[in-house]
Amino acid sequence: MDLSKYIFPLSKLPSAALKVLDQEVIDQEFLDYHLSPEIVNSHIKDGIYKNRECSYFIKCTSNMPDVKPEMIDWWFAWHLPKTERYKLWHPNDHVSAKLLQDRSNLHTDKERYIGISSYVEEYIGNEFSKLCITFKDPEEFGFDFSSKQSFTAICAEVVDMNTGIQISNILHYVESRENGCVMTSHFWIGRNLQHKNKILNFLVRSFSKMKRIKGFFINDVLANNLLKHCLEEMNHLSFFLPVLYKDITRSSNLE
Repeated sequence: MDLSKYIFPLSKLPSAALKVLDQEVIDQEFLDYHLSPEIVNSHIKDGIYKNRECSYFIKCTSNMPDVKPEMIDWWFAWHLPKTERYKLWHPNDHVSAKLLQDRSNLHTDKERYIGISSYVEEYIGNEFSKLCITFKDPEEFGFDFSSKQSFTAICAEVVDMNTGIQISNILHYVESRENGCVMTSHFWIGRNLQHKNKILNFLVRSFSKMKRIKGFFINDVLANNLLKHCLEEMNHLSFFLPVLYKDITRSSNLE
């Protein structure tokens, strides 16, 4: 499929986003991702928060005119398998993306991405990262989808493929508005560091308690770069997604 119609230079950030990027890191405790509904309803301000353990919580808001929550679910189901789709999202920082399983035959967008692992390469600031992003059931983050809702929640955990360490959890909470939707993105970095190998996990847990060592890998620079990256990619996504969604779903072509 020719995607040239949807390729644009990275969109400029709105003034509200630039103000958030100018803020200092705030020393403050924060709730864990298991309590995401409480966090969403707490109206915590956008910014970067650092607790006593030198872990970080990041929140940022993206206004998305003409975008609906179901479009975001569709986007995560559609873009994951192919690099050229992934690069639409952030033409400067995104390098490659792949899946190791094919779920295109499943019926709903949520079924196509929840439970799947996406292997991506991207720049966050000047750092080249190889990541495994595994999309989780929102129930693991505390959400209840037993009835029809006017929101969606994209939930994930992230493993650094260079070290095998799970480094963060992600929530993109998307709620309908009159002229589109609002996405609030949340990141927990360094809060739940772990490794699948039991011996390495013990070492990771031990070293994560040593703030000076932890600070070499998880610090203000990383948090600021991730905040900027997220604001850029979500702002850019809102620019082309309505037309892309309309074109693809109209043709019923998920390939």
